Amino acid sequence: MKSLKSFLFYISGVLALLAAPLAAQQQPKPKSNKEIEALQKVQAAAQAQNWDGELQAINYVLENFADTEYKNMLLNMAMDAAQNKGDTAQATVYGERAVAADPTNIPARVSLAENIAQHTRENDLDKEQSLKKSDEYATKALELLPAANTPPAGMQEAQWPEYKKQLTSQAHDALGQSASLRKNYPEAIKHFKEAIDASPTNAVSMVRLSKAYLDSKQYEDAISTADKVLAMNDAPAQVKQFAQQQKDTATKLKGGSK
Repeated sequence: MKSLKSFLFYISGVLALLAAPLAAQQQPKPKSNKEIEALQKVQAAAQAQNWDGELQAINYVLENFADTEYKNMLLNMAMDAAQNKGDTAQATVYGERAVAADPTNIPARVSLAENIAQHTRENDLDKEQSLKKSDEYATKALELLPAANTPPAGMQEAQWPEYKKQLTSQAHDALGQSASLRKNYPEAIKHFKEAIDASPTNAVSMVRLSKAYLDSKQYEDAISTADKVLAMNDAPAQVKQFAQQQKDTATKLKGGSK
């Protein structure tokens, strides 16, 4: 859900910046025609959703244009590309590089929080260590967001308010996932609700909220929340399938608890 959406925000920013005259740009600027050509290769691979090609093109820019003003944006894009190709470890490496390069990099912090939470399992020996790390990234992002009035490098200013809402939603979603894994369902429910408040069309957080209600034996709430997901025209099929599973289970358990 997250990676492709944030990728679209960033690539639209790349397109706008490369299309604008150099003198008119107030955000990152290419310093030479060679850098422009290298960035255009990133753009082409991203548009084609050629994740390996995008990563190769990004690495070329970072290795050959050490002073590029696009570094933070490119690291964020690399993180998304790695996640889109299913390489969690690589996505984490790029995310940590992005945060090291800029501790105020909110998209990187949110992506790391979600990435870690999504790939932590119930019986992992380092579960608590991983969840603590995820929580720290998400919590810091939420602390930074209210005062973040300037969009990330490579993003158009008009896109930033909507993207801030998306990032807020994702950060709360990551905290909700951590709480669910700890079986702290009241805390999970609180964060999933906050995720939905920030982004009402966030079907993924909504179905996770349904699951948290189910786990806390709040069957009526689990059913009604699942019904909202099932009624969403643009919810992905796999999300609707999971919502139907929550509804069916809650309906069965509700009947058995009478």
